Amino acid sequence: MKKLLICILCFAVTQGYAQVRVGLEGSFTSLNFWQSQGYSGLPSGVNTWAINGFQGGVVVEYDLGHTGLILQPALLYAENGSHLGNRQGFPTAPGGANIGFSNTEIRLYSVRVPVNLLYKWDFNKVRIFAGLGPYIAKHLSGTEKGYYEAYYLDGSGEYVTVKPRIDNKVDFSSGASNSTQGVTKIAPYDIGMDAQVGAQYKKFQFWLNYSRGFTRLYHTNYVNAGNSFWNFTLAYMIFGHDIKPKL
Repeated sequence: MKKLLICILCFAVTQGYAQVRVGLEGSFTSLNFWQSQGYSGLPSGVNTWAINGFQGGVVVEYDLGHTGLILQPALLYAENGSHLGNRQGFPTAPGGANIGFSNTEIRLYSVRVPVNLLYKWDFNKVRIFAGLGPYIAKHLSGTEKGYYEAYYLDGSGEYVTVKPRIDNKVDFSSGASNSTQGVTKIAPYDIGMDAQVGAQYKKFQFWLNYSRGFTRLYHTNYVNAGNSFWNFTLAYMIFGHDIKPKL
């Protein structure tokens, strides 16, 4: 009886491992922020442009039986952020100067955990897959760097333009940001959704992933903003193998 129980346990463990794959992934990321108006009916006064970033870490796949459905969690070190051009909502600078605009990049570094549900189709030696799922991220550090342009009247009555530098360390807390006053506040957590489509050949996988954060990460009196980014990912599965769906 004891030997039978040991055999059953060994079989269960073996079957469990047969359903699990573990790999490494790395991504090139096109980072940006979505934005909405801070005051209803007023323009945000902010332009955003994409910046390049990265993410990388460990990915796990678990076959949900012989159904073709795959549960895919991952643990990633990720970069997020955006290039911001702001033209509204500035106080007067020291010395009576007026601020025209600020031009900065926000870069955030975080631990990110996505959990996607995929479906894989077999096409000869290639598997095609698509899926979606939620993610949560905890921000670890970040900066906002750039400059602002200010102008003032000199003693001769002529306007003089200056471009002081902005080099802010991110404060992970709630509240409004004002980059020209040295204040950049970012929400400490981000929650959102992923959608991805890709292909697998043997132990290699490639996928395109779009992520949209639901959290208002950054705001001023005129704008609310959060994560919106694309990932182009290459993964190599170093452990485990696929099981085929049963028709």
